[in-house]
Amino acid sequence: MSVIQGNQSVKKFSWSLIAETIGLLSIVAGLLPVAWEVRQANNIARAEAVMNLTEQWNEFNSTWFENPEVARLALSVMNPDQFEISPVDRSRITAIAWHFTNIFWTAQVAYENGLLSDKDIRNYQSDLIWTIKYMPGLNADLSHIYETSPYLHGVFIFEPIEQLLQAEAADRERKHDK
Repeated sequence: MSVIQGNQSVKKFSWSLIAETIGLLSIVAGLLPVAWEVRQANNIARAEAVMNLTEQWNEFNSTWFENPEVARLALSVMNPDQFEISPVDRSRITAIAWHFTNIFWTAQVAYENGLLSDKDIRNYQSDLIWTIKYMPGLNADLSHIYETSPYLHGVFIFEPIEQLLQAEAADRERKHDK
């Protein structure tokens, strides 16, 4: 092999390597906008999850202040000892408890799928704590739904209902011991 032939093969190899490197860089450069779009789509999905859950709460709140009958029902849930609950009201209260349970379940599923942050799910759990504390007329229905829906057991957002059931059991035990 002559010296000229050896140099030509080195030149050929160098151009081939450069062409492969340019090709690789253009593939990476082409993937960067795709990665950015995926990130944007995830951010949009997260924002939509929060907006959809907020819309469900707002739907209930809007009905509460627009409809006097619903407002009275909400007051009876907040102050169950001060209102007589008719069978129709009992049915509506159960529907409210299911509505709230569905909102909380949706929040948990959104969290598990990466659409809500840790802060968001803790916020929804604090909403459930607030509901238990300030809407005691829902507690029996929330407890019944929890007890009869095994898929809710051990789920983070529903821990306050588990704690409510434990507190109620402890109260019954104390009353029984007296």
